[in-house]
Amino acid sequence: MRKTARNGVRLSVDFMTHDSRFPAWAWWIIGAITILAVSILIFSVVLGIRAGQQQIEVQRRQQIGISLQRATDLQADGELQAALDEYQKVLLLDPSNEIAQQGIKNLLALAAAGTPVASEQVSAGQTSGAAPAATHASTSPLSVPAAATRDAVVAAGQASPTETPQSTLDIYWENAQTAIKAGRWQEALNNLTILQQLDGNYKTKDVRDQLFTAYVNLALEKDNIDNLEEALLLYDKALALRPTAADIHRERDLIDMYLEVLTYSDVDWERTLPVLEEIYSEEPDYRDVGERLQEAYSAYARQLAEAGKWCSAYDQYKAALSLATSPELIQQRDDAETQCSLVGDAGPGATPVTARATITGDVTAAGELATDVEPINGEGPAGGRIYYSSVDTVTGKNQIMMLNLAKNTPAQLVVEEGAQPAMRGDGMRLAFRNVRRDMAGLSSYDPGTGLLLRFSQYAEDSLPSWNPLDNRIVFASNREGDRRWRIYTMWADVNGATDTLGYGQSPAWHPTADQIVFRGCDESGNRCGLWTMSGSGTSAAPLTNVPADDRPRWSPAGDFVVFMSNGRDGNVEIYRVDTVTREITRLTDNSAIDALPVVSPDGQWVAFVSNRDGSWKLYAVPSDGGPVQLIGPVAGDLGDYAQQGLEWTN
Repeated sequence: MRKTARNGVRLSVDFMTHDSRFPAWAWWIIGAITILAVSILIFSVVLGIRAGQQQIEVQRRQQIGISLQRATDLQADGELQAALDEYQKVLLLDPSNEIAQQGIKNLLALAAAGTPVASEQVSAGQTSGAAPAATHASTSPLSVPAAATRDAVVAAGQASPTETPQSTLDIYWENAQTAIKAGRWQEALNNLTILQQLDGNYKTKDVRDQLFTAYVNLALEKDNIDNLEEALLLYDKALALRPTAADIHRERDLIDMYLEVLTYSDVDWERTLPVLEEIYSEEPDYRDVGERLQEAYSAYARQLAEAGKWCSAYDQYKAALSLATSPELIQQRDDAETQCSLVGDAGPGATPVTARATITGDVTAAGELATDVEPINGEGPAGGRIYYSSVDTVTGKNQIMMLNLAKNTPAQLVVEEGAQPAMRGDGMRLAFRNVRRDMAGLSSYDPGTGLLLRFSQYAEDSLPSWNPLDNRIVFASNREGDRRWRIYTMWADVNGATDTLGYGQSPAWHPTADQIVFRGCDESGNRCGLWTMSGSGTSAAPLTNVPADDRPRWSPAGDFVVFMSNGRDGNVEIYRVDTVTREITRLTDNSAIDALPVVSPDGQWVAFVSNRDGSWKLYAVPSDGGPVQLIGPVAGDLGDYAQQGLEWTN
């Protein structure tokens, strides 16, 4: 026993030892996958139940319409018992159906053959509610006593006009006129239908005209309370009397198309969308067709995106936004556009391509590009990361986003309530302007560790730029009492010491040399443009001579500087200046805003933001000039673009 116990213990220990080799994190992953799989299964079941319920409701409505049509046709042909059976089928599906209730009342009145039915009896459904009709239906009125009553009904349906006294016909006519004047259309229809059954030659034209009027007005009543199937049936009856009534045809067709939309929404968007578009083009304010059309565009776009058809999804999101805008739709459209530029409509699992879109031409009045978008043989800015700041359209707060050009992913949020990103040379620390109220000034964020440091405490401090040694920052501020813009340097540390270099704005430190380029003037306030100076504020020298030149950025080798200006060609464009020859090259030419240039890490491209197609997007142009290429949409909006910034790093 002891040996067995010892062996048992040994086995237990061995088992535990073996089991401990299976890491705990693996069990967490297995558990998470299991939960995800169960969630997907439950979600699929719920969707299936919903689709099934919707299909059952559609079939129920269709069967009601079919039975009502059959009942009416059978009654017109004198097949009254068969008509009663159809009305009873309707009441089984919809016990409160007024057309079926009144149809049974009509049959009861006809069963009296030559006995006139008082107005109060005929209109019982109008004056005392639906309960009497429902009671008749539940007790099968023509079967008690079955043979005698059925024979009476059939006899009534086959009776010749001469068998009904004139006085009886006049009573039905007068009842119908009274109901029409009072707007009691169901009551009028009851009397006119019985009158036509009793004697088809009685006031033939007047009866037909008033039947048409009663059908149309009763259809309008049903339409107004969303009993669309019954309204459709009544419009069909009206058109049978007056086939050339164009306005009734139009109303009838709108209902028919709308019912098709209700049937196929959430089931087949490709079939639903053309019908919605037709209704919207015919009558944009019809019911909720505008909202349904936008939702159909959006839902179909999501379906296409899930299938990897990003360009097609972009088209649908764009169509949805043409009806009404929302921040969520704008973001989804921009994400789809980004994916379209990367993988197109190749479907899930497609390999990202590096070709971007060549944008040429101008913008039309509608905000569309005037020329086509063409790929550039696989050449384009495909490497590194672009950091940019924008405004979240939902919260209204600033944000810093990062777009990885080498990966097929949307832009990612890096810093909330931040602007004007500036990445340190080693890529380990991001300096930025902090716009959070309790952290206003310049801050830094370490993406790897999440460390957040506050460098300064003046909300006016802006546009930080690192020195080549990555230990100091140059920035601009109007923090002083005279509110004049000055250039400052500070140690990249909490409450680091600050030095004032002089007046100026928009400074940028040379990537490899102790030299700063900035927007400024000479000591007398003249010769304004872009200037350079040393890191200590000495050796100032002019680089350009246009006062509007702004936001300069160095190339990696320092051989040229890119900048934006609205003082050279009438609007904001992107330029470069050679730091040796001072030669100016215009890089963009568009009537929209092209702003905030930054040079790629390899010096071959210049990225910038532009609203040239109606919304802010990132573009790139070869640094020595050439066709402009689309990089992707900006997440959010730029608001005042001059308060934002771009950074391009490896």
